[in-house]
Amino acid sequence: MQVFRSKIDWWFWGVVIATTGLLLQFLWTMYIKGTMQEYPEHALLYFLTIALLWWPILNTRYIVTEQHLMIHSMVFKWQINQSDIIKISESHNLISSPALSLDRLRIDYHKNGVASHILISPKDKDVFCKALNKTRSTSR
Repeated sequence: MQVFRSKIDWWFWGVVIATTGLLLQFLWTMYIKGTMQEYPEHALLYFLTIALLWWPILNTRYIVTEQHLMIHSMVFKWQINQSDIIKISESHNLISSPALSLDRLRIDYHKNGVASHILISPKDKDVFCKALNKTRSTSR
C-alpha cells in the first residue's frame, strides 16, 4: 500500500492562509472587546470555518493497493478497482474534484459498466502512475 498526498497550488495556500488570518483577527478582536460572550455563535462560526478550510489540506490523499485506488477528501471516498482503470492522462480542468492543484491527472475508468472519470493531483505524478502500473498520456 502506498499513500500519496495531494499537490497543493500556491493560490490555494494563499486563500487558506489569508482567510484563516482574517478569521483569527476577527476572533482576536472579539476577545479584546469582550464580545465573545455576547456573540458566541459568531466565534463558533469562525472556528468551524477555519477547520473547514484546513480539512482538505490535512485529509486529501490517494491510496494505491495491489487491487484498488482509494481516494479520500474530507467526507468523500472513492474506491476504484485497478482493473477498471482505462487511461490516465494529464489535465488542468477546473471542475470540482478531490484535487488541491490544477496540475491534475484524469483517471478514466469503468464503474458497473459505465464509463466515468475523476481528477486527482498527487504530488509526484510519475511515482503515482508507477504505483498503479500505468502510463499516462499527455493529452489534455
